[in-house]
Amino acid sequence: MKTIICSHGFGVRADSRGMFPEIAAAFPDYYFRMFDYCEVKPNGDTVLRPIEEQAKILQKEIDTVEGDEITLLCHSMGSVIAGMVDLTKVNKIILLAPPEKMYNRLKQWLKIRPGSHFQDDGTFVLPRSDGSTSYLPPEYIKSLEDKDPMELYQKIANTKPTVIVRATNDEVIGLTNMAQIKNAQHVDIEADHNFAGAARQRLLTTLDPIL
Repeated sequence: MKTIICSHGFGVRADSRGMFPEIAAAFPDYYFRMFDYCEVKPNGDTVLRPIEEQAKILQKEIDTVEGDEITLLCHSMGSVIAGMVDLTKVNKIILLAPPEKMYNRLKQWLKIRPGSHFQDDGTFVLPRSDGSTSYLPPEYIKSLEDKDPMELYQKIANTKPTVIVRATNDEVIGLTNMAQIKNAQHVDIEADHNFAGAARQRLLTTLDPIL
């Protein structure tokens, strides 16, 4: 049996806005594990935990798998988290639309996201495109300061077989330069950041021989 552990992206739920369940449905012979990095409020809003805490959550998921072959399927910021854990038990890592940089986007969001603002305690309030709201506490923002995503991806690729899937029409992080990551297989898909619409089938076709 092969276990696929799904590491979701920035401030979303375990299903990565429906992408992971759709992938799981296309590969019924594999066991997919999905879980939340964020604290999820009853109304669906999310509170982001520092990425060190997120890494502990992922490590626990890896450690509890017994006997199966493990593949990490990571989307966006979930790729960064994969570079912060012990990959000894993992057989393969797939990074979907990994960000090249984790620069401070708060000023940008303040300009382009109506309703985004800082609370008195320093928490950044970010309205999301799906109607929910993400809350970025100061601890989360600080946890990003000394992390270099590209160094983490290279660490992953130096440790285990790694496939990096770049979305060439990525409206969230732009067109990244992942070719500088050595020892990895690189695949480009004409897709937006979430591989939505027709790109979802292209993603499934790409994943078929990889998983």
